[in-house]
Amino acid sequence: MPAGFKLSLQCRSGAPRKPSRAAWTALFEHAWQHVPAKCRKAAGSDSPAVDLHLIGDNEIAELNFAHMRHRGATDVLSFPMGEFDPERGAFFLGEIIVSHETAVREARLRGLTTENELARYAVHGFLHLLGYDDSTKTEAAAMSKLQERILASAAKKLAVLR
Repeated sequence: MPAGFKLSLQCRSGAPRKPSRAAWTALFEHAWQHVPAKCRKAAGSDSPAVDLHLIGDNEIAELNFAHMRHRGATDVLSFPMGEFDPERGAFFLGEIIVSHETAVREARLRGLTTENELARYAVHGFLHLLGYDDSTKTEAAAMSKLQERILASAAKKLAVLR
């Protein structure tokens, strides 16, 4: 387990209060343990830090256009940093921005809980912070397989997915 996984959680107006900060931290710790050791080593630390932001569709649409030049809302954006943060005493992997409104809609369509859909987006973003890419079919399939394996094993252990 990481030596003190650091999580900064920001929930904008209207964002669900569940999962809790502790549950999010447990999910990221779980995901950290389930990525290959070479990814953890490449990330540069046994003490990683992540910022997670739960925002609405309008705000994520603005970020999506500003940073990706894509119009409209998306489910998740990731901004890898990969640098030591002396204030936290941790290696800052980066920021994950999740649209809670998209998660609510998609969860209903897929017959999942909102928490489960939010966790899916967060793990997807986390994998991007660790260098995973999904720009080709092969990369997307490999990333999706790891993401779903992490979520399946987390569902057995963590309340965030229940």
